[in-house]
Amino acid sequence: MLGIDSEDAARWKTVLDRLAPYQIGRYGQLLEWSRDIDDPDDQHRHVNHLFGLHPGHTISPLTTPRLAEASRVVLNHRGDGATGWSMGWKLNQWARLHDGDRSYKLFANLLKHGTADNLWDVHPPFQIDGNFGGTAGVTEMLLQSHAGVLHLLPALPAAWPSGSISGLRARGNFEISIVWKNGKLSEAIIESGSGEACALRYGAHTLTFPTRRGKTYKVVFDGTQIKVQN
Repeated sequence: MLGIDSEDAARWKTVLDRLAPYQIGRYGQLLEWSRDIDDPDDQHRHVNHLFGLHPGHTISPLTTPRLAEASRVVLNHRGDGATGWSMGWKLNQWARLHDGDRSYKLFANLLKHGTADNLWDVHPPFQIDGNFGGTAGVTEMLLQSHAGVLHLLPALPAAWPSGSISGLRARGNFEISIVWKNGKLSEAIIESGSGEACALRYGAHTLTFPTRRGKTYKVVFDGTQIKVQN
C-alpha cells in the first residue's frame, strides 16, 4: 500500500499464496494439518490452527458460520483443561464463538487450576500469557470490535446476570462503558475519539450512527431495538 519494501512484499505474497486453505475434516473439525489425520481424543494444549478465530479475524460466527462451527468442534475435542496460558487462549476463542457459559467455564478453570496464590499464571515457573489471556478473555466476553462492529455483550454468561464495566477501548478509537441487568443490555456509553461512524451490534440487533470527535453517546436497549438516546 505504501509502495515500499517491494522485495519483502513479493516474498510474503508467495508465502501467502502457498498457505493451505481452511478445510473441514471427517469429524466436522477445522483441519489442523493439510491431511485429515486429526485425533478427536487428542487434548493437546496447542490450538494454533484456530488463529483465524482468535487473535485473527478470518473466522467468525457472523461471517463464516461453517468455519466457526468447525472451530467449536476442535475446542470440544481439546477439552477445557491444559496449562494456564492454553486455557487463556481457549477462553478467548470460546468468547469469539459467542459462547458465554463455556467462556466462563474456561475463566473459572484458569483461576482454579492455572493460577497460583499470588495470581501468577501457572506454567512453571511463570508465564504471563495466562494472565494477559485471562484479562483479554473477560474483555472479549463483554465487547468485541474485530468484525467491523462494536459487538456489545457477545458472550455474556448466565453467571453474570447483572453488572457493568467501564473504560473499554474498541477499534475505531471508541471508549465504551456497558451496563446490563437480568442478562440483557441496559445501556452503553460510547465516546468517539475520532469522529468515525459507529456501527453497533447487540444480539441480532444492529445500529449505525454518525459521531463527532470527542462527543459521548448513550445507547439503550428497550427490549426490541437498540437506539441512541437523546
